[in-house]
Amino acid sequence: MHQKPRAALLGALLAVHFGALAQHSPRTPDPADPAAPVRPIVYESVITRPTPEPQGGVPTPDKLWRAANDAVAPPPAPADHGKHHQARQTQ
Repeated sequence: MHQKPRAALLGALLAVHFGALAQHSPRTPDPADPAAPVRPIVYESVITRPTPEPQGGVPTPDKLWRAANDAVAPPPAPADHGKHHQARQTQ
C-alpha cells in the first residue's frame, strides 16, 4: 500500500537531480578560433628556485635517505665472489 507514494517520492527526487544536470554550462571558447582568449603560459624552473636551508641542524632528505640505505645494505661481496660458480659452468 505504501509502495506507490515511495515510488513517486523517489521519482521526484531523481527528476530534481536530472534537472540540475541539464542546466546550461558556461560557454567554453572554440579551440579552432585563433582569437580565442587563453591563459598566459608561466614557466618557473625548479632548478633555479632557491631551496630553504634546513633549520635546527636537521639533515636534509637526501642525507636521511642515504643513511637509511647504508643501514640496510648488505655487506660488500669479496672481489672473487662467484668465481667458483663460473668454474662449474665451464666444466
